[in-house]
Amino acid sequence: MDKKQAQQMPCIEAQNRIGRRQFLISSAFLGGSALLATQLEWVHGLLKKAETGTLTAGERYELARAENIIYSVCLQCHTACPIKGKLLNGVLVKIDGPAYSPQGMLPQIRYSTSPLEAATIDGKVCPKGQAGIQSLYDPYRIVKVLKRTGPRGSNQWETIPFDQAINEIVNGGYLFKKVKGEENRYVTGLKDIYKVRDPKTMKALAEDAKKVAKKEMSLAEFRRKHRKHLSLLIDPAHPDLGPINNQFVFLAGRIEHGRKEFSKRWLIDAFGSVNWYEHTTICEQSHHIAYEMATNKYANGKWSGGKHHMKPDALNSKFIIFFGTGAFEANFGPPPMAEKITEGIVSGRLKIAVVDPRFSKTAAKAQKWVPIQPGTD
Repeated sequence: MDKKQAQQMPCIEAQNRIGRRQFLISSAFLGGSALLATQLEWVHGLLKKAETGTLTAGERYELARAENIIYSVCLQCHTACPIKGKLLNGVLVKIDGPAYSPQGMLPQIRYSTSPLEAATIDGKVCPKGQAGIQSLYDPYRIVKVLKRTGPRGSNQWETIPFDQAINEIVNGGYLFKKVKGEENRYVTGLKDIYKVRDPKTMKALAEDAKKVAKKEMSLAEFRRKHRKHLSLLIDPAHPDLGPINNQFVFLAGRIEHGRKEFSKRWLIDAFGSVNWYEHTTICEQSHHIAYEMATNKYANGKWSGGKHHMKPDALNSKFIIFFGTGAFEANFGPPPMAEKITEGIVSGRLKIAVVDPRFSKTAAKAQKWVPIQPGTD
């Protein structure tokens, strides 16, 4: 860093003395971080000079150096676009799309391209993705385990170490001795519901429980056959509820692939609970059902079962119908979709139709807008 740059960033030294997170939290309540404001102002000036080719020899664009870039994935929505974060003195100051990915640049650069060269090429990312800086440095972002210290709904919490949280979650116990009315309440730990640990026993119970549900085996016969293991069930009178292990329920919001498969291996395969859920049941279920019904085929006296997840080939399509969705809103992210549709419309390769009660942004660019009555789709 040259002398001029050092003079433009007077906050760095102070930040290092008091700790970055403490500094950012304190500054946020005063209307924003002076550190980020100072650095972003300098970065903005360099960006302008870089675009106009007026950078001097001493003003090398620091954010175009490979050592100042971290490649990652955006989680600001569920599209999970690849991103590259640009750091300045350990602080994230800019998020762009990587040139290695077709979501960031179309066509993308070769994977064999040196990171030194790729660092100077910026791809696209939407405004929501760029707002990841605000999410990272949000003073209200929860980064520690919170434990309730008052009645439910009282909004009273304390921070506890991760080791303590893991111990209490696994072993249970009288965890709320500080809370009036709950001093003597025993909290069941995971070890208390990890009852069935033998895969053969688990399989036998599950197979016969299905037979009871189908009335292929009587309940009395089931109870006689598995009398040694009835204490392992949630309710021996209802074996279809499964083992006590099923009392462990994993409920996620938006969970992406990678984490999804890992959590299933851990909960279903290792712990033995079938109760793994995510948001999809109430979010995407409509389009899964629609696709399956639209592609279902009747042959030889039965329905074949259609495809439940499809995406248009936007790079090669000549006509696309957007039904209940759109290219420029309410879809799987702007970066992988908007450029392809825009190119197709501008070049004349593609025509689109939009079926939507509302005259949306996508409908404004469509060859045909079908304004159906609300609720009739």
